[in-house]
Amino acid sequence: MTLDLRGRVALVTGAGNGLGRAYARRLAALGACVVVNDLGGDLRGTGGSPGPAESVAAEIRGAGGSAVASVTSVASAEGAHAMVELAVREWGRLDIVVNNAGVVPDREPIDRTEDAEWERVLGVHLYGHINVLRAAWPRLRASDAGRVVNTTSSTMLGVTGALTYATAKGGVVGLTRSLAHEARDTNIKVNAILPFGSSRMSDGAFAAAFEQQFELTSGEFGRRFTADAVAAGVALLCHPALPCSGEMFAIGGGKMARVFLGMAEGSAAGSPDGFLADWDRIFSPTPFTVLTSSADYKSALLGLGQE
Repeated sequence: MTLDLRGRVALVTGAGNGLGRAYARRLAALGACVVVNDLGGDLRGTGGSPGPAESVAAEIRGAGGSAVASVTSVASAEGAHAMVELAVREWGRLDIVVNNAGVVPDREPIDRTEDAEWERVLGVHLYGHINVLRAAWPRLRASDAGRVVNTTSSTMLGVTGALTYATAKGGVVGLTRSLAHEARDTNIKVNAILPFGSSRMSDGAFAAAFEQQFELTSGEFGRRFTADAVAAGVALLCHPALPCSGEMFAIGGGKMARVFLGMAEGSAAGSPDGFLADWDRIFSPTPFTVLTSSADYKSALLGLGQE
């Protein structure tokens, strides 16, 4: 099957640079009409310029595609509504939402992180997803194959120095999985990615530290983990043939793999001493049950210790 997105309309947030630019270009190359959204601010989300969004939209049009620029912010409900309505005004529909917009967090410990920093980072990385999806949901329901790609991160698994960011990305996981369940009776599929590729946020100090940690040559991060390689997986998740919802995928360096939550076999000892004696069984990652819902967790817990 050759992927074809002709007749589809996509909204990509944070599409003025890096990963978002690659997503927008790839979707347009497959035939989608694209709203290229980017506030045009700096890495902290301050300031703004129409330049990045307009440049990418012009690139797409220059290559024979269809695109318009949007410069409103995902951090406000009004901004999210405006970008959705731009898609509808231009092309009469919206089929695809790729939530990609982000800002760089400060690296402060929890007792020194100010309220404003939590609000800034969660406002874009978590509430940005929520604002866009609230505005887009009626349009996605009207589509014969609404597709949502949210952006989480490996930081939600645990990291030092990005507390606000990791917290927001963990929230995106809960949003993705629960929204997928709420959309079971619709044509909408909601999934999330853990992208790993060259971008404004990852280039520079992060790339240099990664190369040093894994003993790579200078510049190897950018060569091996391109934004286009991530865009290939995103394009699949936007396609009408996509069968899954509520899933997470690691994408980077030409690879794509399912990421899932699992529950170990555990122990039914029922007492502190018994749990301590069974610690290896409690802690062992195998065998395990893949958890796709709260109901899976409850079923696994009810069945613990039963033959």
